[in-house]
Amino acid sequence: MGDILIAIAIGVAIIWVTRKILVMLAMPPPEVDPDQIIEVERHYRCSICGTELIVTAVSITETDAPKHCREEMTLTWQAGS
Repeated sequence: MGDILIAIAIGVAIIWVTRKILVMLAMPPPEVDPDQIIEVERHYRCSICGTELIVTAVSITETDAPKHCREEMTLTWQAGS
């Protein structure tokens, strides 16, 4: 009888955690304040696989380079520099 109660408790815990995760994933991201966005033109390149990325708008609070292959991409060109 004790094994059945433990199995039920574990099952309920798994369902509860899964439901919480799904609710978090279903929520839309917070709205972006247009005053916090500036237009730029920056070209980045992944030093590992060579993927290139052109960034045209950035947040004034986020200054880190984008990541690809778990590494920060290298800035190859920036307008005005």
